[in-house]
Amino acid sequence: MKHDPKIITSSKSLDKEFYNIPLFGEVKIEDKNIPRNYDIGEIVTNSRNSASQSLNVRAADDALSRSGIFSGDFLTVHLNRPLKNNDIAVVQLGHKIYIRKIFFEKKRVRLETDSDTPSPLIIDPATPGFQILGKVITVIREL
Repeated sequence: MKHDPKIITSSKSLDKEFYNIPLFGEVKIEDKNIPRNYDIGEIVTNSRNSASQSLNVRAADDALSRSGIFSGDFLTVHLNRPLKNNDIAVVQLGHKIYIRKIFFEKKRVRLETDSDTPSPLIIDPATPGFQILGKVITVIREL
């Protein structure tokens, strides 16, 4: 399923800011069995993704709070990454965008939240206006 770039628009120019966040380094857990001498290339990396393969969305609710996604969080969605059961996906259904755990069952797709109260959405993939946009790969929260 192809992504239509006209569907998701941002009121701010987040894309440029979002992808230009420098990664200063990684914090290593100290272990007595691992030597402390690291190569600078191993410590300092830049793991940003190409903007053409990703898009940014902002979570609108706390439906996946037990999975660590809260209202207002910025999410990087990779458009070409394969999905498997229990992955967190961004899907479009009509004019609405959902961030949900996805499950593939026979000829249906089931979308679930972490909450026990709402019923899951069970969708036929051929439903008009339904498309899977991609897999959530990064969550950034403003403090």
